[in-house]
Amino acid sequence: MALSFTVRNDLIENWRQQLPEHAPNHFALNIFPEQLSALQADFKAQGISGSQFYPVIRGRLTEINGVPVQKIVTKDSQGEGATHRELSLTWTQDLPEENKIVSGSWWSPEKRAEVSVEQKLAESLKINLGDRLLFILGGQQLTATVSSIRSLRWDTMKPNFYMIFSPGTLDSFPRTYLTSFYLPDSEKNYLNQLVKKFPAITILEVDLILKQFKMILTQLTQAINYLLYFALMAGFTVLFSAIYSTLDSRIYESALLRAFGANRVLLKAMHSIEFAVLGLVSGILAAVISEALLFALYHKALAIDYHPTYYLWIALPLIGAFAVGICGRWGVRHVLNTPPLTVLRDS
Repeated sequence: MALSFTVRNDLIENWRQQLPEHAPNHFALNIFPEQLSALQADFKAQGISGSQFYPVIRGRLTEINGVPVQKIVTKDSQGEGATHRELSLTWTQDLPEENKIVSGSWWSPEKRAEVSVEQKLAESLKINLGDRLLFILGGQQLTATVSSIRSLRWDTMKPNFYMIFSPGTLDSFPRTYLTSFYLPDSEKNYLNQLVKKFPAITILEVDLILKQFKMILTQLTQAINYLLYFALMAGFTVLFSAIYSTLDSRIYESALLRAFGANRVLLKAMHSIEFAVLGLVSGILAAVISEALLFALYHKALAIDYHPTYYLWIALPLIGAFAVGICGRWGVRHVLNTPPLTVLRDS
């Protein structure tokens, strides 16, 4: 239940909090070169601020230093998926925002046929500085030398690329352009005007996709929660079963303690401590397991930064101690209500 609650409430919200204010929420794709100037002027007239317009050429990486990539990449890795489809390739003079050079250096204006590779893809494909990469673009071959390795943020809602080439390298290939921009909900009607002016452009409304994803995630976690509620009920059923299976011995021990001078207050305190500690340990165990699963989920499945959920380490033990303590006390209520003289006579 803690895992489901954390994913449902924190995953989307944490990601949204990482975005800057007025982060781009729309992508414009398939912009032809002859439309570029008119679209930029239209954006300026509407007061729309967007990211850089990037040229996009579709190409496939086939060889690394003369070796086919299928012989280098491991199965089910990020690189394996990238080698079985065409990549969106681009070029730019300046290093894009949110990109950082991990190794190597950004190119100088006079250099050609160089490429900068995203860090995780480079690690997956075992690409190093100075390696020569062979691409197939529209039936033509292109060889480029790796000049730098970049790290970047994929959650900025701006265009990001695995491969960025030096200016002039891809000039001879046909291209379209890509950009992202922010548009408030009150100005959504502008999209209809934009599509009428530029019918070939594809508009991707990211905010609608996020809303749909959040709704699906909420429905999924609600369905999981129903199953977890049954698991929680089963857990308390096991707790009561364990209590009732030892009830006779508890009643006898309680009778002996009261015969030796223990009062009801002391026995209540003993029961409360016993079940509260049991709930406390259960809460700590739940926090450890949920945090471990969250770490694996964030790193392996979602590839986003993991941040410990500190409130779980406080809330779960306290909730466990309170819930199990109350239920346990209620389960052993007959122990205190049975007269010790009757118990000792019957035994």
